[in-house]
Amino acid sequence: MTHFWAKTTADGRPGISVADHMLNVGHVARCVAEMSPGLLERFRLQPDEVAFLAALHDLGKISPGFQRKCDAWLRCQGLEKVARNGCWDTTMEPDHGKVSHSAAQSFLVGIGWDRKSAKFLAAVLGGHHGRLNRPDDRGYSPEKLMSDSASRIDWDAERMAAARTVWHHFGECRLSASLTDDSPALWWLAGVTSVADWIGSDERFFPPQERSAHEDLRTLARQALDAISFSPPVLKKGLSFEALFDVPPNEMQEKALGIITGPGVYVIEAPTGMGKTEAALGAAYGLLRAAKANGIYFALPTQATSNRMHLRMDQFIQRISPHTPTARLIHGNSWLMEQTVSLHPVETFPMAAAAGDARAGRDWFFSTKRALLAPFGVGTVDQALLGMVAARHFFVRHFALAGKVVVLDEVHSYDLYTGTLIDKLVTTLEALGCTVIVLSATLAGRRRGRIVSLSGDGFEGLNEPYPLITGRSKGESLLPVVAAQPESKRIRITFETVEKATAEAMHLARKGGAVLWICNTVGAAQQQYRRFIESASNAVPVGLLHSRFPFWRREELEAEWMGRFGKDGRTRCGSVLVSTQVVEQSVDLDADLLVTELAPTDMLLQRLGRLWRHERGERAADEPRMLVIAEETDLERFRHMESKEIVKALGGKARVYAPYILLRSLEIWQAAGEVSIPTQVRYLIESTYTEQETEPASWQQLAGEWFGTDSAKRMLALRNSNLWQVALDDREGVQTRVNEMPTLALVLCRSLGRNEAEFLDHSQGRIGENSYHFATAQAIHRNLVRIPRYCFDQLAGCPMFAEYLQGDQCAGIVAENGTVDAEGLRKDVRLEYAHALGLVIEEQAQRR
Repeated sequence: MTHFWAKTTADGRPGISVADHMLNVGHVARCVAEMSPGLLERFRLQPDEVAFLAALHDLGKISPGFQRKCDAWLRCQGLEKVARNGCWDTTMEPDHGKVSHSAAQSFLVGIGWDRKSAKFLAAVLGGHHGRLNRPDDRGYSPEKLMSDSASRIDWDAERMAAARTVWHHFGECRLSASLTDDSPALWWLAGVTSVADWIGSDERFFPPQERSAHEDLRTLARQALDAISFSPPVLKKGLSFEALFDVPPNEMQEKALGIITGPGVYVIEAPTGMGKTEAALGAAYGLLRAAKANGIYFALPTQATSNRMHLRMDQFIQRISPHTPTARLIHGNSWLMEQTVSLHPVETFPMAAAAGDARAGRDWFFSTKRALLAPFGVGTVDQALLGMVAARHFFVRHFALAGKVVVLDEVHSYDLYTGTLIDKLVTTLEALGCTVIVLSATLAGRRRGRIVSLSGDGFEGLNEPYPLITGRSKGESLLPVVAAQPESKRIRITFETVEKATAEAMHLARKGGAVLWICNTVGAAQQQYRRFIESASNAVPVGLLHSRFPFWRREELEAEWMGRFGKDGRTRCGSVLVSTQVVEQSVDLDADLLVTELAPTDMLLQRLGRLWRHERGERAADEPRMLVIAEETDLERFRHMESKEIVKALGGKARVYAPYILLRSLEIWQAAGEVSIPTQVRYLIESTYTEQETEPASWQQLAGEWFGTDSAKRMLALRNSNLWQVALDDREGVQTRVNEMPTLALVLCRSLGRNEAEFLDHSQGRIGENSYHFATAQAIHRNLVRIPRYCFDQLAGCPMFAEYLQGDQCAGIVAENGTVDAEGLRKDVRLEYAHALGLVIEEQAQRR
């Protein structure tokens, strides 16, 4: 019998056979499936079915297009001349996934499986490296040949023999359920297959050498899963809400715990600081304890909010599952602080520095994506949303989230493109047996209706109660539950010029007050920071937070200022923190005075959540007050301007937020003078987004453009969520947000040589060696800043970083004076890095 290799050894010789590797992966898949009996029951699948199907994934490696990739195998089989004369390198199908697709479908139909189900199953098995090919009722055939009649090998017969061996090994199982192109079980199986293949390719547990003796594959698979902590958590039972969070539940939390008792979709609307997070986590603990969930994923709008939530989640998990390693609780960039990579996949063949399957597995297990695979994870909502678009390995996210409690925080903050994907995420997760808990302080009634599909709930628009808990379970809407409002806080609203606001902020800071100043753009925040530095004369600490600091520096700044403005306030003193939107949501900051640029009402309400957030004995300010930076154009003038003039007058914020919504927000907040929170939250939101009949024509035009833009975004989201199309890039923010200003990764270096780099934080990295170094990957990402693509005329890229970064990237050499030199930079653009300011982008027009 011919030995067909699946992996090569370190010296480039044929290693473990295709059949043996398939069995390894099948046993890993069975062990993984057995960890989720509830999902198997839900999907009507048996562990042996999952094992058999996953094992078929590499059937296509028994093909001339794949086997010819190892020269030593060709020599051993005496096929060098045949391969050369038959042009195996050009005429034979090199993508073994396509061959697996074709062969698996033929075999499944041949053993009597339902043709329709076999068509879809074969397609997802062939797509285990992330890219699907469309299913075909008549059987899938790659464009290139799968067999060579000139060789002595009957390739079709060998593939069928290998498939039958695997089928016999797993008990000649039959398919229990009929599957369609949108069956949740289909994508769950696809995800199990890819993950099992990555683990089954880990050379620590499954060496690449040819198997020479009988091994207990089931035991090997369990040992591998235990070694990488891929196992269900062990929970402490009987913990009360007070034992979890050190305080008894309030009425809203009690009602949330009473309604969230099983898989479904739930929305908790309540003011900031009322304990929505604790309500969601408390409900999640109850579901875990009742075996109605197998984990938690907490999804937030940004990496910055993920960072802060990670600390709270860590404390919670240590209480409910003390033996769960905290390293498994990760947020957007936590892998940058780990010491080792968790997966060591062997290369499929020695023709490249990192084969696609090896890199894919490695990336999944040490990047943000591992938060999805872990029992407990914290990260961005984008990581979950990448399962809703046709991104590579989208189905791994289906598998990773299935059966979990998925908390979606601050859902109101997304445009219609991302919002449409979130709606799809919610229904998909529900079909995967998840409990979806949506949290928001400022959700519009229409938006909530799209999430929970409520009808006839008796509440409409401005009259809807608040706080409110709504939802659906087992396909039926639940009666809305109203909770008592906390005592309202009256907040004075004033509009001031930037000069007067700066003087007032500095005056209060000198009296010992903590001032939070929020800008809408990085450039505006840097400019305002300079104003304070010029006027402060070192009298009070002034800080700056935004997204254009490298990770290591942002960490330092967050630690300093979260401590100063946090609940405990151990280092609280008279000070000013200037920031962008990174602090407006899911961040526990407590300011005595809030100064903000104009923003949509829901964003202003979020920012208000940082004002007088906690009870304190004394404050430097006499009353809670939000000071809004006045526009240079007054409201009456805006009513008589053309739409283009309005956009220009609004400045940079009109590129961040819809101009029409900014005008509506300006009108409402300027007229208010004072607001009562949370009593007026519902009124303020609904008034902003309710259509008006008496608006100026220019405003109506901007409203139409806003509606048209949103409609286009929705259509784009629906197109990108067609899961059977050609795979899109698997990159956070690229497919999950509408990126109207494309960016690239700028790696800040002090020096860059042929084989070594010194980065901005003085760390060293080995590069250009055609090999991957985990420490170098960390150094690159810790010193990375994203900047607009328009800053460059041309982009040569940096090949030395290509192994570590996806998409457009370049190196920026930081001189002693802070000037940043980057190849291809436009002549009218100057980059400068300063420890306090971060990366500054200065265009020639600004310098005049």
